[in-house]
Amino acid sequence: MGIDYGKLGKNIKHYRKQKKLTQEQLAENLELSVGFISQIERGITKMSIDTLIEICDSLDCSARDLLDNSQTKYDSNSSNDLFTLYEKLPKRDQNIIYHMIQAYIEHM
Repeated sequence: MGIDYGKLGKNIKHYRKQKKLTQEQLAENLELSVGFISQIERGITKMSIDTLIEICDSLDCSARDLLDNSQTKYDSNSSNDLFTLYEKLPKRDQNIIYHMIQAYIEHM
C-alpha cells in the first residue's frame, strides 16, 4: 500500500487552513520555499520524513492525522450511504461486518 500524495497534500492544506496559516507563513515557519509547500499540497512532490514531522509540529497534528485518508475522504453523506448499505444486508451479514470492523479497530 503506497502513500496517496494527493490526499496527503489535501490533509496538509486542511490542517494549515484550520490553523489559519497561509502557505507563505507555513513555509517561513519551516524555512522552506512557498513553491515547495504548494507542490506538497498539490501532491506533485514528495517530502522527507523529517519534513513531514516538521509540518506536523508546525500544524499541531500527528503524522497519522496527515496520512489518514478519512480527513478528506469521508463526509456525512458517505457515512449515511454506508449505513444505508449496511441496513440492506441480512442480519447475519450485518453481524459479520460489525465483528470485522470491531476486530480492525482493535488492531489499529
